Amino acid sequence: MRKGFLIAGLVLAGAAQAETPAPRLGLPIACAIGKDCWVQQYSDHDPSGGIADYTCGTQTYDGHDGIDIRIRDTASYAKVLAAAAGPVKAVRDGVEDHLMQSPDDRRTVGNKECGNGVLLVHGDGWETQYCHLRKGSISVKAGDTVAAGTGLGEVGYSGMAAFPHVHLTVRKDGKALDPFGINGDQNTCGIGKTVLWTDEALAALAYIKGSLLRTGFVPGGVEIGALETGQQKVEAFADDWPALVAFGWAINLSGGDIVTVTLAGPEGISAENSVTLDRAKAQYLLFAGQKRPTSGWPSGDYEGMIEVRNGPDIKLTETWIRHLD
Repeated sequence: MRKGFLIAGLVLAGAAQAETPAPRLGLPIACAIGKDCWVQQYSDHDPSGGIADYTCGTQTYDGHDGIDIRIRDTASYAKVLAAAAGPVKAVRDGVEDHLMQSPDDRRTVGNKECGNGVLLVHGDGWETQYCHLRKGSISVKAGDTVAAGTGLGEVGYSGMAAFPHVHLTVRKDGKALDPFGINGDQNTCGIGKTVLWTDEALAALAYIKGSLLRTGFVPGGVEIGALETGQQKVEAFADDWPALVAFGWAINLSGGDIVTVTLAGPEGISAENSVTLDRAKAQYLLFAGQKRPTSGWPSGDYEGMIEVRNGPDIKLTETWIRHLD
């Protein structure tokens, strides 16, 4: 997808110059991948109207032209970093942070899909664009020259953002390219012949078939919208809770995955919820719970668990225990 504030590719004036090597890209975000931040979407390689990420998987959407690295929720913070050195070509700030949750939200974005962003150029038509930064956080200006790893701003959710993330697009002469394998020399499935990531970044961004963003107990209903904004808190279990609900919030699940959440406690307290996914899910929330017994919650250990299985293989599992005196 072409972003609203995109500036035409850099024109090199004067005599013919030696071609600038393709930039080697470091991580565009300062966080621990898989712990504080997660890749939620990759570039779409299917030109036919279907979807396929660089592994031929489904972690993308039609026409997506970059990589989205998310933080857990809008109450979390992480710096956006320059993936490679170069001059700052353009900056936009001042766009409100607002999650896209309805058609009306999308209409208000207009031509500012990128939201607050930074455009860097790297010579010979190479450029990197960083989108959806937090309003008021951008720390560079047009004309600055930055080194790889320089802070550009903070991850936000401005523009066309349904979750807090930085969107990185890499272009050569105005054409978006996948840093996991440049279009045109891409293998049928898997890493392409020409990879733009540094070895360290490539290792950190290893493809994962599903991730857990948050698990825990809550005293009642739970929904993705409240988790995205950080309003849904995972709390310590208390004896006055009207209900005990175990939940798991996951991203990038596949069709056919069997997701199961269980709750087990003393004196026969138990609940289970299991669903087989009919298609891939960019996000998925499942929970199981029980109302407070009339006699009150018995003392002891309460265990919650989520398991994601596909066929005989367990893809994801996590268990958490809270003790009530």
